[in-house]
Amino acid sequence: MNPTILSFLALASLSVVSGHTTGTDVMAYFEAYRAAGSTCNKNRPVTGWTVVVDRSRDAVGAATNNAAFSAGTGTYTTPQAGVYHCCASFRCQQGGVCDWTVIRNGGAGDVVWGAFGTRNTNPSSRGWASHAHCWTSRCGAGVTWKLNLESGGSTDCIQETQWRYGKFTCFLTSPN
Repeated sequence: MNPTILSFLALASLSVVSGHTTGTDVMAYFEAYRAAGSTCNKNRPVTGWTVVVDRSRDAVGAATNNAAFSAGTGTYTTPQAGVYHCCASFRCQQGGVCDWTVIRNGGAGDVVWGAFGTRNTNPSSRGWASHAHCWTSRCGAGVTWKLNLESGGSTDCIQETQWRYGKFTCFLTSPN
């Protein structure tokens, strides 16, 4: 088949691709990053976030901005029921031990949903280490997510540069 015709058909089909329909489908997503600097010792939850975007729409299409993620408390509250996919990443400072937990609170107290981290940031292993963790969870509206630095030593530090190692994101993938 002629490559020009194939290109035309491919482009024409893009007009029928739809992820969410305003006025029908709910949506929710947020993205935040940590400012440059270090935070040492236990930090429950991790705070000091800068919000890039925090947006949701209800089933009739009404938009809500900057309401689901609290940078001050480091907590994301699911604005709509559905399946969420979230990710977190951090950089652990050289010489430290960094263990992070993902905390879900569905109303019955904090539940450890996942964990990630390192015990290997000594100089012979080339120093600092970056780590990430993603998870998918079915949630009702109002489920909270937060991240804890569980390590308690004075050299157990989240180290952030201008490269944005520290990120926290969630988005609604589908309805329940």
